[in-house]
Amino acid sequence: MNRIDRLTAILIHLQSKKIVTAKELAERFDICKRTVYRDIRALEEAGVPIGSEPGIGYFIVDSYHLQPVGFSKEEASALLIANKLTEKLTDKTLQENLNSALYKIRSILNVSEKEFIENIDKHIEVFSSSAIIKSDIPEKIMDIILKGIDKRVALELVYNSFSKNEDTNRIVEPVGICHYSFNWHLIAFCKLRTDYRDFRIDRIKSISLTNEKFMIEDKPSIRDYFNTITSNNDVFLVKLLFDKEIISDINQAKYYYGFIDEKEINDKVEMSFLSNSEDYIGKWIITFLDKVEIIEPESLKSIVAEIVKNLQEKYLPS
Repeated sequence: MNRIDRLTAILIHLQSKKIVTAKELAERFDICKRTVYRDIRALEEAGVPIGSEPGIGYFIVDSYHLQPVGFSKEEASALLIANKLTEKLTDKTLQENLNSALYKIRSILNVSEKEFIENIDKHIEVFSSSAIIKSDIPEKIMDIILKGIDKRVALELVYNSFSKNEDTNRIVEPVGICHYSFNWHLIAFCKLRTDYRDFRIDRIKSISLTNEKFMIEDKPSIRDYFNTITSNNDVFLVKLLFDKEIISDINQAKYYYGFIDEKEINDKVEMSFLSNSEDYIGKWIITFLDKVEIIEPESLKSIVAEIVKNLQEKYLPS
C-alpha cells in the first residue's frame, strides 16, 4: 500500500471509531508507531481536525465528515456474500438491519457497480442446516444482547438447559456472542450460578433488558473465557492432538463436536473443542485409534478407556 492510500485508509479508520490508538493503526497497516505519528501529522497538515489524549489515542472531532466513501466491485461483492451468510447465521432482526444497510450502500454505488451486484446476486447461494431462524426464537434476541453489552446492563432471560432440559430464570451480565458448533452462543456472568456460563442462543426462550448496570471492563474477553473455561460449566474444554495425515478426514466432522480452534505442533495438529458430553466426544475419539491423543481433560481419558473396555467385553471371545 502506498502512502496516499494508507493516509486515506487511516482517515477512514479514525472515523470508524470513537478512539483509535497508535498501536492499533500500526498493527493494521504493518507499520511502526513512528510512521503512524508522521501520518497523523500529515493528515493534520492537510486540514483534518485530529484530536489526541495522551495514553488513550486519537479521534476526529464530531463536526468533521468525509465525503461518501466509494466501494470497489470486490468490496461490494464481499458485502453481498456476507449478507447471504447472515441470512443463515443470524436472527431475523439482524438480517433486516443488514438489508437496510446494504440498500444504503447500493445507493452510493456507480452504475457499473450496481449492474455488477445485480448480475451476481442470483449466482450466489448459501445452503446451511445450521440456521438459527426458528419460530420459537425471539426475533430480536441478538439485538437485545448487543444492546445490553453496549448499555452495560444485565439481561433477564428464561433459559432451557441442554443437560437437564428444564427452564430457569436467569439474570446475566453479557460478555459477548460467538458462533461455534453450528450455533450462536451468549457468554455471560450468570448471577444464579455466580460464575460465567455459555448459553446457546437457540435455547433462550425469552430475553429482556434490565436496569442493573455492570462494569464490562471487569469481564474477560470471549477468547479469555474459552482459555480459562472449567468443567463446572454446562460445557467443557477438550484438547486433542491429531496426526496430520488424518486432518483432511475430519475437517467437516470436527464442527459437530464443538470445534473452536487449532494450531500446528510439528507433525501434529492440536484442536480445541467445547463439548457438553464426554461420552459423545469419547466415542468419536476412538474411531481414530492411535492417530489421536487426549491432552485434556484428564477425565476424558478414563471415559475413552471405559468405552474401549466395554467394546472388548462385547466383541472379544472370552
